[in-house]
Amino acid sequence: MQPSIIILTDQHGQRVGAQLQAILQQEDDYQVDCLEGPFPNGTEGVEPRPDLLLPVLPAARERAEHLLATLRAQAACPPLMPVLQAVDLHQCPDGLHHWATDFLVTPLREAEVRARVRQRLLWSSAPARESGNTYGTATVGLAHLVGEAPAFVVLKRKLPLLAQCEAPVLLTGETGTGKGLCARALHYLSRRAGKPFLPVNCGAIPVDLFERELFGHQKGAFTGAWTAQPGLIAEAEGGTLFLDEIATLSLSAQAKLLRFLEDQTYHALGSPRPRQADVWIIAATNMELLRKVQDGTFREDLFYRLAVMTLTLPPLRERRADIPCLVAHVWARYVGQQGAVPKQLSPRALEALCRYAWPGNMRELENVIRQVTVLTDAQLIEPEDLPIPLLPTSLDTRGDSLKQAKAKVMANFEQAYIAELLRVHQGNVTQAALEAQTERRAFGRLIKKYQLAKR
Repeated sequence: MQPSIIILTDQHGQRVGAQLQAILQQEDDYQVDCLEGPFPNGTEGVEPRPDLLLPVLPAARERAEHLLATLRAQAACPPLMPVLQAVDLHQCPDGLHHWATDFLVTPLREAEVRARVRQRLLWSSAPARESGNTYGTATVGLAHLVGEAPAFVVLKRKLPLLAQCEAPVLLTGETGTGKGLCARALHYLSRRAGKPFLPVNCGAIPVDLFERELFGHQKGAFTGAWTAQPGLIAEAEGGTLFLDEIATLSLSAQAKLLRFLEDQTYHALGSPRPRQADVWIIAATNMELLRKVQDGTFREDLFYRLAVMTLTLPPLRERRADIPCLVAHVWARYVGQQGAVPKQLSPRALEALCRYAWPGNMRELENVIRQVTVLTDAQLIEPEDLPIPLLPTSLDTRGDSLKQAKAKVMANFEQAYIAELLRVHQGNVTQAALEAQTERRAFGRLIKKYQLAKR
């Protein structure tokens, strides 16, 4: 069952509440709701009882203390993680640590929020795990790596070995193959399972802010640094830092990361004192890093620091035998959320899903299933209800030579492949041609050849 999180806010904290909700809803593991107050009776009457409360504290100290006291006075008060706005720090309730074991301060950073909320849920769910609830380890570990195709089984067998070694790991594979799930499984199979797992999208960090985000800063280190701020490395102390889309880092950012990887020491901005870190580094990319090394856009020394151990995740088209169990796994998750008469896939629809090439891999499969469960009224889903191009079950090649039959099959594949790229990129021919690794003019000629609509 998904952990339930409730964000409590008044008009003063409405923007912060909306930002929090948007960040946490990116995690499929949580059910997140935002309630607007005032809350004279706390969360009495709110059912079911949430697993975590995130109250955005009012600006006035008296109101903030009253809200916290009301929440803590409830008979079954959930764990609290108050949220303070930086402009209200001077109004912070006295002895905040008496009210909650952890709190957040704006401006909110996505990676920090997700890591600390997950850690807080793990703390609060420890007794439940001891009594048989496996949330935290099983659900974020191997249990989410569904599949028994030979290539995938070999990969899963390597994970416990890598988790014991704790050398830097580089995960490679196409977009949507599950590199994030694999990194999370490595963390929860290691001795660091009780410490933070901090995923970071390197492409989302501005170049000029990378050092500050990674290493943190001291109070007064630069204009606007009103308080000291720990960096991503400090947030992940004792745990795992997952650097996704590592290939998007600038050369200057790569140099800063390389210095840290050499001896795991760093300086927070504004601090002359070096700090020692205990962090396991896992990186991931969907690009060919060696080609980027040859192009001069990725440092060779950093590549070999990151690629001490490497794992390549197979695309979905290379493990077609797993598609039925993957469909069933995702289907059960989304159909169970509908609350109505469960929908079913027809055998023909399942066959169509198994025949499809899945250029977006597992992420695309999840999106397709989610669309079908939400947007299709029929209780029995047929191939025509699926938002994917349908391939004919067979081609009539009787009487054709080998060359003629091959040409038919290739034309059929080419048409379906181009149609799918246009759908994925919403008719953007330039982007579709880039993914196909062909020139835009040549791609445009193929669109005309098969009379395909761009949207």
